[in-house]
Amino acid sequence: MSWDDLHIDAHIDRIRESHDHEVRAEVLITSARPTSSGHLRQGRIILTSPTSRRAMSKSLEERDAEVDWDKIMELLSSAVLQEFRAGTPVTQLSEVDVEAQAKFLINPIVQLHNPTLIYGPGSSGKSWFAQYLAVLADSGSKGGGFEVEPSNVLYLDWETSKQELGTRITMIRRGLGIDGGSGIWYKPMHSGLASDIEEIRKVVVDKEISFIIIDSIGSACMGEPESADVVLRTFGALRSLGVTSLCIDHTNKEGHLFGSVYKFNASRQVFEIKKNQQSDDDKIIVGLFHRKANNSKLIRDIGLELQFTAEGSTILTRRDIRDTPLADQMGVRDRILTLLRKGSKTPAEIAEELDKGEAHVRNVLSVGAHASPPLFRLLKDPAGKSRYALATDPRYDEELDKTQEIEPVRIQEQQDEGDISWRIE
Repeated sequence: MSWDDLHIDAHIDRIRESHDHEVRAEVLITSARPTSSGHLRQGRIILTSPTSRRAMSKSLEERDAEVDWDKIMELLSSAVLQEFRAGTPVTQLSEVDVEAQAKFLINPIVQLHNPTLIYGPGSSGKSWFAQYLAVLADSGSKGGGFEVEPSNVLYLDWETSKQELGTRITMIRRGLGIDGGSGIWYKPMHSGLASDIEEIRKVVVDKEISFIIIDSIGSACMGEPESADVVLRTFGALRSLGVTSLCIDHTNKEGHLFGSVYKFNASRQVFEIKKNQQSDDDKIIVGLFHRKANNSKLIRDIGLELQFTAEGSTILTRRDIRDTPLADQMGVRDRILTLLRKGSKTPAEIAEELDKGEAHVRNVLSVGAHASPPLFRLLKDPAGKSRYALATDPRYDEELDKTQEIEPVRIQEQQDEGDISWRIE
């Protein structure tokens, strides 16, 4: 707040309301007056308390008695309370830009204005991938098959150091052939995101940040990760910034997302990352598996190769995950699609190769055969057995059994070994 005629400025932040509706804030008063130039007073006051306001006024009178500090403190408290309690303005849904909901800052990974979560075990390449996306957004470059909106990037780091992160960013920029220095802003973090949100908000405003990377969200919670309150408070603070964000997180010993389920629920896009790396290998094969999507469709699994060169650069290349050692991590339907690229097979043969139950395989094949467009086709078999091939495979055009019709039947959802499949009855 400013009083231009008096040359007085006030900065008010860290505003908190207690359970009995007392509102406290930290107030900094500065002056450009000839008789009291510079810093005057800084302190925490109760905006709803006349006694607290009067104490601050008396303190300021000792620095400059020519100003009516009682009036300034009354106006300051009234304005801040009104703004603080008004909250977010009410709008009509007719004013919403429908097209904006489908937009991405980094297509098809990071949805605009929403939090995206990538989780995986330690040393799985998730931080490398996040840093690669940071470089793309900062430079406005295209790489790895990703479409990018140029952005001012802030990297909030609870895990490493400026030196380590700077080294990685330089290696990635070299791999992309980008000259010059990075424009990514970096802030090492030691406290929780929610407790430090005012300082972060200042950076977001001052540097015009539009993309924040949280590495990692578990550390950013700075509390019990199983606590819904801790997680919701952290995501609430992140949401209050009004920018696009990418959150990195870890898995528990069972290989699932660590901590409260509200991490999964609060994120609009969720990806699981897995890697394959051999001893003494100078590259990492990474698989990105889409686990949740809001306002968009689930995308197919993405394969990536991170190559570390002797010249000190890192090169990321998109790979077809079906042709990588991580092919067995795909869902059952996609694994069947990959297997049938080699030729038609019976459900029993597919089940044996995939190490899955035959009933499960038959369910997936039946649903895929009735999809629009169909994924699989049922073939004639001289021995009377059912065989399936890819619906688009021209090798079996003459073998398609025109007489076999599978009538639509009641379909019900079931859980099997972590995969959502369909049971045909």
